[in-house]
Amino acid sequence: MKITTYILRAFAKGEVYPERLQGSRRAGVTGRGFASPLAIPRQNSNILSMRNIISILIGLFALLLLIPAFIPLLGWANWIIIPIAVVGLAIGAMSDRTAGRNLNAVVIVIGVGRLMLGGGII
Repeated sequence: MKITTYILRAFAKGEVYPERLQGSRRAGVTGRGFASPLAIPRQNSNILSMRNIISILIGLFALLLLIPAFIPLLGWANWIIIPIAVVGLAIGAMSDRTAGRNLNAVVIVIGVGRLMLGGGII
């Protein structure tokens, strides 16, 4: 029970780092020679921010395609635009920031709304 308490306190304080778990006899949360089984490796923040940038670019591309889809009889284009925005939303969900995810969510909501107004085709 004590080990679990130490692990939970370390997570709350943000003291569990993967560097402490590699190649050290005193690895782990308490430094008493055991490695924490709950240690979560942290990802590089550059990769996570790149995912956000990619998600924003996909969202802007989908938004540019969404604009002509508001013209009557071009509502069918939303069937192509919404999956593109879903891919951007998935990439944005893996990011540590929320701008790309939110942009793609707005594009999806607008596209679905337009499909509902046109009956799914028009």
